[in-house]
Amino acid sequence: MANRPSVQILDCTIRDGGYANGWRFEKKLVREVYRSLSKAGVDYVEIGFHSTPKHFDPKEYGLWRFSRESDIREVCANIHGAKLALMLDFGKFDLADIPDRKDSVVSLIRLASHRDELTASLKTLKRLKSKGNEVSLQAMGYTGYSEGERREFAAMLKGSGLDFAYIADTYGSMFPQDIERLLTPLLKQREVKIGFHPHNSLQMAFANSIEAIRCGADIVDSSVFGMGRGAGNLCTEIILAYLHERLPDRFNVIPVLDCIDKYFVRMQKEIGWGYQLPYLLSGLFQCHPSYSQKVVDAKEFAMEDIWRILECVKR
Repeated sequence: MANRPSVQILDCTIRDGGYANGWRFEKKLVREVYRSLSKAGVDYVEIGFHSTPKHFDPKEYGLWRFSRESDIREVCANIHGAKLALMLDFGKFDLADIPDRKDSVVSLIRLASHRDELTASLKTLKRLKSKGNEVSLQAMGYTGYSEGERREFAAMLKGSGLDFAYIADTYGSMFPQDIERLLTPLLKQREVKIGFHPHNSLQMAFANSIEAIRCGADIVDSSVFGMGRGAGNLCTEIILAYLHERLPDRFNVIPVLDCIDKYFVRMQKEIGWGYQLPYLLSGLFQCHPSYSQKVVDAKEFAMEDIWRILECVKR
């Protein structure tokens, strides 16, 4: 780690954690999360999704599914720390609704994209870049790419103007021995910084992230107490503790531990996220966690039968 002082951390608690509570975070909590992460030395805080009522019903989703500029400014006022980021879902936002960088406190716009959307996503990100934003492409389902598709994706990054390109372990199915093979084609191009977004279905998020950093990843995503859909994400406090020991002048895990003690222990008990049997199966068979959850919850199959069903899904 001593030779990798440039590694960055992006915390996505309010965005990814929103899958666990419908993005219904109180403003006081969001402010305290942002404050603690800034004190801890986190580089970026993803403050939520950017969406519009045209695509998502405000009656069904909380404030941070929409992340209006006025609300972001309110919760971050007078806290000078981590840069702010927002996530977009491809095809589920209106470009005209995103302000120019000079009119916004948000620095980084990230666009989540599936394999068949990459070309169109790059065009969209170029337009967002022209507004003055930092931009990032999130490649969903990257473990399902063939070797040729990984090389094609790496080639697409050249001349793209992106600041970051992420691979997402969408189903939490990666093991450390997979990381170098999957990252290498992207790391060979030197124009775009490479990020890693782990999930914890197999409890491999931390190990995979350390391996990604060793291989040369520039930035890694995490969330406070691992909060996120299903088994959740890399725990911000764990990666910070690891970095705190190695780079004490730059990272400090204690503010995040205080925040967890005050807010997240209770929240985790009330909402519930983290490692469970259905998410283990989701990771092993690279299927959506909702599907494996339904198969297990049905109580109609023995585990051997569930295994065979999911083997067919993976094929």
